[in-house]
Amino acid sequence: MEYYLPVKQLHMFCAYLSAGLFIARLLLDMAGKPGWRLSPVRYLPHINDTLLLTLAFTLLAIGPWQPFVHQWLGFKILLLLGYIAFGIGALKQRLSAPMRTLCAALALAQLAGIFYLARFKPLLFV
Repeated sequence: MEYYLPVKQLHMFCAYLSAGLFIARLLLDMAGKPGWRLSPVRYLPHINDTLLLTLAFTLLAIGPWQPFVHQWLGFKILLLLGYIAFGIGALKQRLSAPMRTLCAALALAQLAGIFYLARFKPLLFV
């Protein structure tokens, strides 16, 4: 349990960085500057997200939270899956601009839900 707080803080940093990188890629695409897709920088979100997921599993292993006991955590995991799916759609070049915009809006809404649940840990179904 002594490692819980440093792992949680690193997890939070990676989460904020992940959100920032996603928004930056959306803005670059919307500005008509898809050069990030050819740059080595395009791998940075994948590296960060891998670290973020590894830290999440570490927190589950060493922390007091259980996804099937604490409803907010189970719902957060479902939102994460939706965020990944819509985030992929938002960055797909093959999709039309309106569809990508819709996917981006849905991904950002789910991201906001993830941050809300992580911050406040509400009792959802009680």
